[in-house]
Amino acid sequence: MLNQFLEASCPVGAWRDLSPQARQAWVDFSPVVDGQGIRTIAFVGAHNGTIPLAIDNAFPGRDLFLLEPAPRTFEALIANTAHRPNVHCFNVAAGSEDTFRDLLVDEFSPASSLLPYETMTLQEFPFLGHGTPTRVHVRPLDHVLQECAAGTIDMLLMDVQGYEDEVLRGAETTLAACKVVVSELSLQALYRGSSTFDSVYQALVHRGFRLRYLLNPIEGTSRRVLQIDGVFIRE
Repeated sequence: MLNQFLEASCPVGAWRDLSPQARQAWVDFSPVVDGQGIRTIAFVGAHNGTIPLAIDNAFPGRDLFLLEPAPRTFEALIANTAHRPNVHCFNVAAGSEDTFRDLLVDEFSPASSLLPYETMTLQEFPFLGHGTPTRVHVRPLDHVLQECAAGTIDMLLMDVQGYEDEVLRGAETTLAACKVVVSELSLQALYRGSSTFDSVYQALVHRGFRLRYLLNPIEGTSRRVLQIDGVFIRE
């Protein structure tokens, strides 16, 4: 079905050269990247670059600014993006203030977080909870982007495992000009003290965005949807 959709909607033949991840990125984000004129993208919690590179492959010609705090994961990110001059990487976490905090780097690295797991999380995902605390630098996103002269950011993506509220508090200047925000939304608290669906929703609505559609529901062993990605577009 994905290929049929691409055949009907993607520029003729272009989708055939895309990886499966890039094809999915085109389906997920083409309505906003094309419709909103997205030229610059910031990705907080870029991990090893799999998703940002899929976006870059699906929508070439954009500038990407990627933040990833975990040292070994950042090394992989650098290696994976080394030959892309439009991709700029920073070994830092985004938050509301300039500080240092312990990041629990889980053996399942995409789940690594600045916040501790809730008990329910380990019941829903029994493979989690095996990790090492690692001291990382946390900085406001506004400061990181200003120092590298990124200019206006059109699209912000956050994959920060419950730390969304803190990222938003340190991104006031970025958000003021941003057209699209893509964020994980927690329907159940998976991390202690984490953001919630409502806290992120209210923060973005207050800043002039509206939730337009949802992507990528995540279920645990209970088969309940625990997280989902929200795409917010400025009105």
